[in-house]
Amino acid sequence: MNWKLATGNLVRLALRLVVAIVVQQLLRNARFYELTARDSGGLNLLIGPVGGIYAVLLAFTIFVIWGQFTEVENLVIRECNSLTDLLLFSTWLGGDAQTAVRRAIGDYARRVLKHEWVKLGEGRTDKQADELFLEILRAVMEANPDTEARKQIYARLIEMAQQTTACRDERVAKSLTRMPPTLSGLVRSIATALLLLVFVYPFQYEITGAFCFVLVSIVIFLADLVMIDTDNPIRGIWNVSPRPFAELASR
Repeated sequence: MNWKLATGNLVRLALRLVVAIVVQQLLRNARFYELTARDSGGLNLLIGPVGGIYAVLLAFTIFVIWGQFTEVENLVIRECNSLTDLLLFSTWLGGDAQTAVRRAIGDYARRVLKHEWVKLGEGRTDKQADELFLEILRAVMEANPDTEARKQIYARLIEMAQQTTACRDERVAKSLTRMPPTLSGLVRSIATALLLLVFVYPFQYEITGAFCFVLVSIVIFLADLVMIDTDNPIRGIWNVSPRPFAELASR
């Protein structure tokens, strides 16, 4: 977990709330809430539907994003497991073929860990990681088993390489997938409208109005933080761990 990023977001929220409460107090002194009190019934009518629409959209969005987040996590594990199986089965080939496969997998895992992981978090691909993965496939394809038993193992290695390719392609694609800007803009616009309605609502007591506004602000802030943070499974406060690649690189 990135505590520095989380702390920075909380500090910014606290500063914004302080400014909002000061503005709210100034509006009370200017008798602004005496005007909104005349339309409190209309505000009540709006707050309910807007809050309901926001809740439904937020639930749908987080459900989809969280599914993608966990899928990337599972694909990382599956890809590393497939590469580990390639390492284990390559020992049966022996000689230069085993050395080539082991070296190619180690170089690829280190590249993913040190470079591709960062680039995927930034929304970019890493061509060097693609080239190193092709080296794994090339090392497997160029193996020349000299016995019948090794030929059977070689056939299994080819199948594993195909499975690993599918896992890698899907992992990269899912890691680069982001929520459409129109959807995030819609959710945030409705959240802003809800927050504005609570801000101008004519609460009878100042402390009650300030408390309700702060509470709604915190809830909306946390909801938006979860939505944005999980939209990028590689970079943010809470991310998919690259630990499987680190363990693979250390073999």
